[in-house]
Amino acid sequence: MAVALAFMTILTFIQVVLREFGTGWVWSLEATTYAFAWMVLIGMSYGVRTQAHIAIDLVSNLLPRPARRIMALVAVFLCLVYCGFMFYGGSLFVDGLMTLGNNARDIPLPRWLLTAIMPVAFGLLAFRFVQVGIRIFMGEQTSLGHTTRKQESEAASR
Repeated sequence: MAVALAFMTILTFIQVVLREFGTGWVWSLEATTYAFAWMVLIGMSYGVRTQAHIAIDLVSNLLPRPARRIMALVAVFLCLVYCGFMFYGGSLFVDGLMTLGNNARDIPLPRWLLTAIMPVAFGLLAFRFVQVGIRIFMGEQTSLGHTTRKQESEAASR
């Protein structure tokens, strides 16, 4: 993610400077767009791994611990279903682009290669949700969101 962000920043800076001299690179906008997409798609699984994602757990935190765990497992299941749909759809999309064999608009690379991150990223996201589901099932975690002080003290008292 850091490499993609650095690439986008440097490329955009160079493009701005080149435009001041009346020139520029035709491919820079498309390259920046693909780098941003890669960064976001990889960032999803990183956010789940580090619990840096937005979690609305107001209602689940009011529930007793067993109900909270069940609710979290249902949420993990629904997230895995979503990942499955996106993995399948992304795989069909990339396969279709491979069949067509067309290149990106301004970058001399096959378009399927630039979009192949879609099924990979959703596979990785599913892997992270499986990890979270196992932690919830084993009682190490009680929700998809951040652990509260109350939850930490409950876990410590076990």
